[in-house]
Amino acid sequence: MTRSRKDFLSDMEYIDGITIIDTSGNILFSVKFNPRFHPEIIHEDAIIGKKLYEVFQGITKENSTLIKAMELGKPIHKKRQSFQDIHGAIIETTNTSLPIKGNGTILGAIELSKDITRYKHRLNQDIEMDTLLFTHRNFFKEQFLPDKARYVLDDIISKNPKIKEIKYYIQRIADGTSPVFIYGETGTGKELFAHAIHNSGKRSQGPFIAQNCAAIPENLLESILFGTTKGSFTGACDNMGLFELAEGGTLFLDEINSMPLNLQAKLLRVLQDGYIRRLGDIKERKVNVRVISASNLSPKKCLQENQLRQDIYYRLSVLAIHVPPLRERKEDIELLLNYFINKYNNSIHRKIQNVSKEVYQFFLDYHWPGNVRELEHLIEYAMNMLDPSEDTIELEHIEQKIVEIREEDSDAPVNIQPLKDAITEVEKKLIQQAIHTTRGNVSEASRLLKIPRQTLQRKINLYGPF
Repeated sequence: MTRSRKDFLSDMEYIDGITIIDTSGNILFSVKFNPRFHPEIIHEDAIIGKKLYEVFQGITKENSTLIKAMELGKPIHKKRQSFQDIHGAIIETTNTSLPIKGNGTILGAIELSKDITRYKHRLNQDIEMDTLLFTHRNFFKEQFLPDKARYVLDDIISKNPKIKEIKYYIQRIADGTSPVFIYGETGTGKELFAHAIHNSGKRSQGPFIAQNCAAIPENLLESILFGTTKGSFTGACDNMGLFELAEGGTLFLDEINSMPLNLQAKLLRVLQDGYIRRLGDIKERKVNVRVISASNLSPKKCLQENQLRQDIYYRLSVLAIHVPPLRERKEDIELLLNYFINKYNNSIHRKIQNVSKEVYQFFLDYHWPGNVRELEHLIEYAMNMLDPSEDTIELEHIEQKIVEIREEDSDAPVNIQPLKDAITEVEKKLIQQAIHTTRGNVSEASRLLKIPRQTLQRKINLYGPF
């Protein structure tokens, strides 16, 4: 359900400050209704023209919600941010940041801020999600035509440089007709990239047909791909195959390395000449179809393991895209959490807004053998474990699932830490952060961590020195 701008402003209830910057991070306009924000600034004009991160201590190019809104080109709603005032006290804010555009070009950003410092003891335990970032489009519509690609380039959400390069590469090749080979580990979202290629090019109005080559018995796959003629075998009728159904569009062949080698020879003829022959027919038919194939192995590896014929290897891999695993793009975990939490907030009617720091740290430390698909399933599981009134995913909500994952993978070499060790590491990091934030004040650190001072002192003696 898309929310209006009025809804977002109602959520904030009131604002304590407004800031406008240009694309270089220079402050163009600033007004602070709440003197806690910067009591030493008597006249806001004194900071006009200065860099945002030079004026506000603790705000950098990397963590600024204003900069992030410009980079994404999308609104950032209720994203928490912190900075220091002149006395060194930490000020916590929640912001609504919006890019400013002119003729399709980002010109700057505007931010409405609200002081939430009085809630900081609670906030220090959780990571607030930006799930509203994904309500600008109907991402979660469930009814799609079977011959249409669901996803577009904007649905590939990532801050990873390699993924950004792939998106740029897709824009360059989308209008072509050459075959594309997408490879990557299971669960990396290869079909998502195939959809984006189709929808980014001139074939976007044509059909998009997907077929998993490993899901069909060898004796049926040929007839499914190329069609049949009446009498070609007992019970056969005149039926179009997937190539004819994909006319003017794209045929996506997943797990292409599972296709029998003899059938690959027939596929090669289609790729070279653009003609197919139905099973049992003597007539050839011209087809205009772009083939995108996918595998969990690289094209070269498929060739080496005799899963691809050498002649079709060269034809299929004219354009190759490697989708990196999630463990190599950990910076995307926060974005993916936002996306999946919003998705399941809609589908299972939850109101999750936060993830505990322990859960978030576990996600960062875990090696994700199942990649993005595994992350989605774990989030879906956790959200089903929460009561409808709860709004935060805690470690207890995923503990059982982690145990199950470890049991399922017990026969395979797994680098996952024991849960107890992972929790210990997270605990040490949080204590270290609290001690650093309070400059060694154990009493204040215990209040931040919401544990008795004696308990904190014991843990400091156990884990320290910090």
